[in-house]
Amino acid sequence: MEITQAEVFPHARDAVWAKLMDFDVLARTLPGIESLEPIDGETCRLSVKVPVPSITGKYEGTVAVVEKTPIDSYRLRGEAKGRLGWVRGDAFFTLAEVAEGTEVSSTMSFQTGGALSGVGQRFMQAIAKSMVRDFFSAFGEQLGEAPAR
Repeated sequence: MEITQAEVFPHARDAVWAKLMDFDVLARTLPGIESLEPIDGETCRLSVKVPVPSITGKYEGTVAVVEKTPIDSYRLRGEAKGRLGWVRGDAFFTLAEVAEGTEVSSTMSFQTGGALSGVGQRFMQAIAKSMVRDFFSAFGEQLGEAPAR
């Protein structure tokens, strides 16, 4: 399953990149994250709680920054397991300068296993789209009101 979305932020590309590379910022902006503990500079242990009917539960796993091309793009790859099954996926982010600031495009893909697979693709896709919207909204708040240079 694949979800794409793009948002424009009125900030310089290097400032947006710095926030996307900050695990503390990601912990505050990725929906459901209870904790994000660095293992090293590129990988974290994660604990996420999904409060969505049919898949409510706590999931534990890891997330890592891979395929990094500073201030242009990177991939966030993760996997988590819980009592209802597992989720594995990644989100590829690209940053481009635009007149209004920086456009961040995200393409997210994921697979599920266990009881999660029985929830239904349409339902999972709707949840994923909602989570991506929530992430971009929270990320915009973390960037604050500083204008693009």
